[in-house]
Amino acid sequence: MLRSPTASIDATAHLWDTRPSSTPGKPPVKHLLSLTALALALAPLSALAQGADPNGQPAPVVGQAPAPGAPAAVTPDKASAPAEEAPKPLMWRGTSFTWTQNASTSLLGIGTDQVGFEEDVYAWDFILSPQIYLLDLEKDKILAFAEGGVSVEWTDSGSTTTKHEPAFRDTQVGVGYNRNIFKSEDNEWSTDARVRLRYNIPTSKISLEQGRYGVLSPGVSLSQQFKLLGQAAKGLNSLTLTAGFTWSHLFAKSYTPTNPNLQRTRQSVSGTTREDDQLSFRSMDIDRLIPSATIGLPIYGGLELTAVYRLIGRFKHDFESGACEIVVMGECQTADRDPNRVNYVTDSSFDISLSQPIYDMFTLNLGYNNESLTLDEASKLRNPFWSPGGSVFYLDLVANIDVIYDKASGRSKIDLPPGPNQNATAASNAFGMPSF
Repeated sequence: MLRSPTASIDATAHLWDTRPSSTPGKPPVKHLLSLTALALALAPLSALAQGADPNGQPAPVVGQAPAPGAPAAVTPDKASAPAEEAPKPLMWRGTSFTWTQNASTSLLGIGTDQVGFEEDVYAWDFILSPQIYLLDLEKDKILAFAEGGVSVEWTDSGSTTTKHEPAFRDTQVGVGYNRNIFKSEDNEWSTDARVRLRYNIPTSKISLEQGRYGVLSPGVSLSQQFKLLGQAAKGLNSLTLTAGFTWSHLFAKSYTPTNPNLQRTRQSVSGTTREDDQLSFRSMDIDRLIPSATIGLPIYGGLELTAVYRLIGRFKHDFESGACEIVVMGECQTADRDPNRVNYVTDSSFDISLSQPIYDMFTLNLGYNNESLTLDEASKLRNPFWSPGGSVFYLDLVANIDVIYDKASGRSKIDLPPGPNQNATAASNAFGMPSF
């Protein structure tokens, strides 16, 4: 530490009076010269201790600009402090929990009167849809997802044995790849491609009791976003069109539904009786081809309109003739085959919904869905928007678990990357995954 030159001079002056001199109270001349040299030698150190420039420039006074040619004083600047970095995107963003209420149109008194109440349905679904990003680059993303849940029907059910019995839904697991092909500098135009591979695990009561092993469904889609009024507008910002295609294949014990716990006594072709677990003589849907088209349009603020149309091609097994299908008069006979038999039917599916985010933590969806055969009993085209037994209204309350976590942990104080609204989740069913 540098001592103050003033203190050194005062201490030396105190010694002057203790030394003998020719003139009392005055130091000798040689002592004055020595003190002067000492003061000159300590002057630069005093200047450095007080913040002066060793090159001869005086130290600037606080609140006063430095002299011309003098270096500016270095003072702490809050603006120059490093800015707080935004947190990394959550690996599991897009994870959600959905509570769905479904009510058939006949239950709400819409449409023609039905004989009986078989078509009146009011049910709840509770669906958990976890999602995790395995690769999270700017243009390329690989994710894994799953979907599982429980259903409860509050009306009379034909598939349960107790009143309001909770029943597991089929569980889906899968992986996906997202690729941004093009994006404009202002983010108003973009082209994206997606690939999904799903497997439907038979965890529902109906699937387990029909001998199903699962459904494999690869799918692809291509989306194009068009600029309308732009991102600065409060509504009608853009229009998104998506074209998708899915192929699904059923793995099962047999082509027809079977239940080993339900053995029925049947007569064989030879006239003898035997136990059989076959539930029906009709083939299940073995393969499905599903093209789809989706339109997404932001209306105002966070309110968004989505419309989806799917054409579901259902392919059934074509049973081959056997050598002995029936015994007549003790001889084996083969039944004739209809040369115009049909092993292919189509369903049409139309869905339209309005979605509104609530503080980004929740999303409210109000929608209408109709799915029915494309042709009626007279082989005429059905109305794709309405059918007596296939139309339902639904109300979804979606909890975006990752956003709720951001709010609770304080991560949302900083602008976060796009959340669930910009990430396709398993619950969105954007690729027409059929529920066999």
